[in-house]
Formats: sequence, structure tokens, C-alpha cells
Amino acid sequence: MRQLKAWSLFLVVGATLFCRTSYADSFTYNGFGSTAGLTLVGNAATATTGDGTVLRLTPAQFSQSGATYSTLPFTLGAGDTFSTQFQFRFTNAGGVVGSPADGITFVLAASPTGLGTAGGGMGYQGVPNSVAIEFNTYNNGCFVPACDGNSSNHVAIDTNGVLTNLALTNVYGIQTCVFATPNTVNGCMSNGHLWTAYISYNGTNLNVSLLDPAEGLAFNAITNYPINVASFLGTNSAFVGFTGGTGSGFENQDIVNWQFSNTATLPTPEPGSLALLGTGLLGLAILTSLRKGLA
Repeated sequence: MRQLKAWSLFLVVGATLFCRTSYADSFTYNGFGSTAGLTLVGNAATATTGDGTVLRLTPAQFSQSGATYSTLPFTLGAGDTFSTQFQFRFTNAGGVVGSPADGITFVLAASPTGLGTAGGGMGYQGVPNSVAIEFNTYNNGCFVPACDGNSSNHVAIDTNGVLTNLALTNVYGIQTCVFATPNTVNGCMSNGHLWTAYISYNGTNLNVSLLDPAEGLAFNAITNYPINVASFLGTNSAFVGFTGGTGSGFENQDIVNWQFSNTATLPTPEPGSLALLGTGLLGLAILTSLRKGLA
């Protein structure tokens, strides 16, 4: 029995370490069983779903605002480059406004504690010295500092805590995703599918693409948009993370996994990371064998 407990501990340690692999100015969260290295603000928390433990920026409740940042800043690459890929899922939509709400942002900020307003602010409005890419599921019309294209399914760029809606694009060309449409059709970000987002910045131009697996092909939402990221941050380093908000409409807004690098393209996993995965699998095989022997 002691031998079994020892190998169980070996497996747990191996699996825990592999949840977050890191190397110079890059990291990967394959899940959020551990939030080591992250600062959670407001209503942000972890939650257990069919995907395992996810990072829930907001629960499906009224008037929530949450944010998550890297605890330490990351120096952007030569020319202030960065890239990131993450998977997200919006579920349990409801409320009294006829549409899921409100959306999330990926954000680079000068502080790891910035939390903006709920509702249309998506937890970002009011966060200074920052650049964000919003994934918006509610049509706020022109009741925010900048009109949002009368779209409940768009991606846009925001700066310095203001919903500037630069380079606004309807995802997959779909402008309206409300309950009556319904919002569960392919191409609506609030359809409950596991979406993949990829963002890259080469020091001059920003690119954003998304994939709804039901669509089969990725959608290029923003292509070569010229922007000086460091000028908004006031520095060439950034705390990176996400914000989210709900209002009179709501949804669970979950980040399922996340990879970040200060290079313009994401690096491949280091051999050490693959070896660590192998260690976890070896531990699992040994534990299974021991259990059979004790049965």
C-alpha cells in the first residue's frame, strides 16, 4: 500500500507540473488545475467542466466582472513582438436582453490588477495603459464611447480602457447572434462550441484569427492592422491575460487552455516538456500495473 501511495504521488506531481510548462518569456497552460503564476481579480475563478478545470472569467450571472493576469510582467520581444493562442467556450447564456452577453478580451496591461466595468465594459473599460482584443457577443449600439457596429458577434481592438472598436469585424460575416436567431448556429461565438483564437504581433502589425470547429476553416478577423502596442503600455513589458463581463445578459465565459510567447510566432514545446509528459504517462502505467497486482 505504501508503494502504491508513493507512485500515486509521483503521478500527481508529474501531472501537476505538466499543467503549466514555461521557458524564457513563454508559457503554456494546458488547463487550470493550478493557477500558479496567475492573478485572479473580481469574479474570475476556476470551474470544473467537461474540459477539466477551466478559467471562468465570469459565471452565467447578472452584472459580473472578472479578470486574470500573469502575476509577473513579460518583456515583449525585439520590436515588442508577442503571440498567443487560447481556446474559449461560452455556455449557459441567459438574461433579459434577448442575447448572450457580454464578452471577453485578451489584454496586455501595465498592471496585473486592472478590472473594468461589467456589462458592455467586458471587465476592460477603465483599465489604463493597455491594449485589448475583444470577443464581443452583445450589440451595445452606441451607448459606449464608440459604436460597436450594431453587432452581437464581433472582434475589435480596444486601447487604454476605452472601447475604441478599432478594426471591428463580424466573425464569419455573421452580425446578429441573439436567442431568436438562434445564437447556437455555427459561426456565433456564443454557440457553446470550443473556439480557438490566435493573435500575433510582429512589432508593427496585429493579426487575429478564430476557428469555430463546426465551420472547419479559420476566420481571419484582423489582418495586418498597424498599431504601436508599447506606446499604449508606456513600457515594453506587459502583464498579459483576460477580462470578461456580463450585464442584463450573461454566459459562462471560460478559457480552456492558453499559450503565450514574446515572439511573433508561438514556439514548439521544449523537449523537456515532452519528457515531462512522458514521465506522467509512465507514472500512470506503473500505477495501473500496481493496482492490478493489489487487486
